[in-house]
Amino acid sequence: MRMLMGETQIKYHSTLGILACMFWVLAAFAPPPPQVSAPSVRALNETPLTTSLSPATTSLASSPVSVPPDEGGTQPIYVLYSTMLTCSEIWGVHQRPPFVPPVLEPSVSITELNTNQPYYYLAAMLIRNQVVEAQDCPSGGLQTPFVANTCGVERARPVLIEWQNRYDPEIVQVAQNTGVPPRLLKQLFAIESQFWPGTYGNGYEIGLGQLNQSGADTLLLYNPPFFQRLCNTVLHPNRCEMGYTNLTNEERRMLRGFLVQQVNATCRDCPGGVDVTRAKESVSTFAEVIRANCAQTAQIIYNVYRRSPAQISNYVDLWKLTLINYHAGPGCTARAVQYVNQQGLFLSWESLKTGLATPECRKGPDYIERIFQ
Repeated sequence: MRMLMGETQIKYHSTLGILACMFWVLAAFAPPPPQVSAPSVRALNETPLTTSLSPATTSLASSPVSVPPDEGGTQPIYVLYSTMLTCSEIWGVHQRPPFVPPVLEPSVSITELNTNQPYYYLAAMLIRNQVVEAQDCPSGGLQTPFVANTCGVERARPVLIEWQNRYDPEIVQVAQNTGVPPRLLKQLFAIESQFWPGTYGNGYEIGLGQLNQSGADTLLLYNPPFFQRLCNTVLHPNRCEMGYTNLTNEERRMLRGFLVQQVNATCRDCPGGVDVTRAKESVSTFAEVIRANCAQTAQIIYNVYRRSPAQISNYVDLWKLTLINYHAGPGCTARAVQYVNQQGLFLSWESLKTGLATPECRKGPDYIERIFQ
């Protein structure tokens, strides 16, 4: 009997925990598209990614990124009504720390951004699209259809260097416009796509930063000016005036699909199979996706703590949590933040990693290590 009672208590508390986690996730974002399994972190020679503190009063109501929540409490208050807001400002970090990891340095020159990495997937795509000739290599330079062998990489070396640095001017300019650190943006492209700006695998994740339906949803929900510009090209302006959350499911699905295809630079009739102009234009879109993830991360933190992110965490760790949100989705972010809160721990990266132990989230820390290496 005692054993049965214990089991009942365990089930009861487990149910409460699950319900609590679901509440924070639902409050953080609009109804999500179908879930995509968490992508895995891969090395240079592999294919790219498929992709308790007490509540306190806050001055969020006067913030340029906030609007009052509705009576149900589900309206996001961290919304990017201003196109000039940086992630620091979204989080309430008024002064960046004087020393940050190199990947978070706010500005670098095009020369400083230059890299020379042996990307095996990029080499394979260059060989497959006849940009690089490797017929004299074993198996035509390919280890698998999407991974070059060592000979293929060496044949592609000069072109590899050019391709991985061809977007550097756009990255530097976009970083100046949005406040997204340039090395972070480039490292994200390196890990997500190895700078091949087309589709990969099942085609659900596309472009330099491997945008999917969930990422498009975050951008359209948390960046109303971007939503309005995109919506007016797809739907009647009268529909767009209603706002993203008030559109029908079919209309939102249409906008997400259109946005994802906008960053797809695949072009059968273009040299190398890539529309370079479209790929360069997509750099700014991915920076906006990152800013939207900063806002969504701030919203999740506020939902749990009722405090601004800067009050309970620090600049570097907020970037890491935002990148988890980008990589694994808001479900993993909410679960990790809720775990830290329940344990009464400070919202640091070390404590957050423990909250990412579930199967769909556990590869997140490896992703962050690769971004910051």
